[in-house]
Amino acid sequence: MTDATINMAVRVRRYHAFNIIASMIVAVTVHFGVAQTAAQAQTSTVAPKNPQIIVFAGRIAGDGNSTRVFFDFDQKAEFRSFYMSEPDRIVIDAGSLLFRFADLSALEPRGLVSFLRYGAIAKERSRIVLSLAGPAIITGFAVEEIEKDKKYRLVVDLSKTTDVAFKQAAARQRQLVGTSGEVASKGDRVRVEEKRQGRFTVVIDPGHGGIDGGATGKAGTREKDMTLAMARRIANDIAAAGPFDVKLTRDDDFFLSLRERVNFTRRQKADLVISIHADTLRQNEVRGASIYTLSKKASDELARELAESENLADIVAGLEASADEVGVTDILADLTARETSVFSRSFSATLAATLGGGIQMIKNPQRSAAFVVLKAPEVPGVLFELGYLSNTEDETQMNDPKWQESVAQLVAKSVVAFFASR
Repeated sequence: MTDATINMAVRVRRYHAFNIIASMIVAVTVHFGVAQTAAQAQTSTVAPKNPQIIVFAGRIAGDGNSTRVFFDFDQKAEFRSFYMSEPDRIVIDAGSLLFRFADLSALEPRGLVSFLRYGAIAKERSRIVLSLAGPAIITGFAVEEIEKDKKYRLVVDLSKTTDVAFKQAAARQRQLVGTSGEVASKGDRVRVEEKRQGRFTVVIDPGHGGIDGGATGKAGTREKDMTLAMARRIANDIAAAGPFDVKLTRDDDFFLSLRERVNFTRRQKADLVISIHADTLRQNEVRGASIYTLSKKASDELARELAESENLADIVAGLEASADEVGVTDILADLTARETSVFSRSFSATLAATLGGGIQMIKNPQRSAAFVVLKAPEVPGVLFELGYLSNTEDETQMNDPKWQESVAQLVAKSVVAFFASR
């Protein structure tokens, strides 16, 4: 089997040409090119009668000069808009929304909108991200009542502008209210239990979530759902296998930034982190599991492109690019990082050997690249690809409960073996 090139999916193809640097996100709405305050940006001051608002229809219309985007929902709601550049995006935030579109074809990108993404950004916060085909400003942003149905509609008008004008508009916003771009961090509000002597803490990280659905299989399997289902199984089996305290970075369908995933792992004082994924490849005949560890230079082209794809998670969700804040500042830190790398490779080898006796693996299943989610310098970790949703056999297999439990047991067995000497 030859190495395949990762299918970066639509989000990567849209952004690959950019030198990813996120510059700003501002909680304001711009009307006719003039920055407003966050208070003015709110289109409704009436509290919704139900915490969850159903968005049941949407449409994109227009051309490369002007484009209108509609979203219909069942209750009055408050929205805020954000400009983000490099790549150019418009982000719309609201409370808890349930997206139940009756006709997805009406939301096909057109005009000034090159890509649309929507979903949860936190447990009580939702987000719509409009990727721009070219620089554009908001010239209309309002909630209207649909009288005949007693429903509501958010109408967003976009007009083509110059790159200079777009950057100036974003700069004016930044000057008024600064920048933002993170989501609420559940970990900051959760008291971390003291580590118990003789026990090890293992963090299981279900990849993607919320607005970031990850890859999608031909049969409709979403990566974010598969990773969460498998993370729960793996966590249960590890907890039952020995003196392990197992924590999940997310236990529901909500988004966590890459930085928050790393911070969660460090706050838990984890002894090991396993990040679960199920991506796609351009060559759909390739199938099997693989394991990745952290390295500055990718072991091969496949690993490099996979890391580039996964590291775009924050951009996809309308956040600033994750900065590499974890650096080696002294000799002691350097030694810690080196020791962590040795432990990571050791667990990767143990996991590969154990899985190889029970499930199909790709050729050369142990690889490495600069995955942001693995950058806690004191925590050994791997990114575990369950298989490829681009392969119909892999997708079918991953949805088989017997296969899922078998993999969970093999991972638990690997964890036991890894910690046996520690």
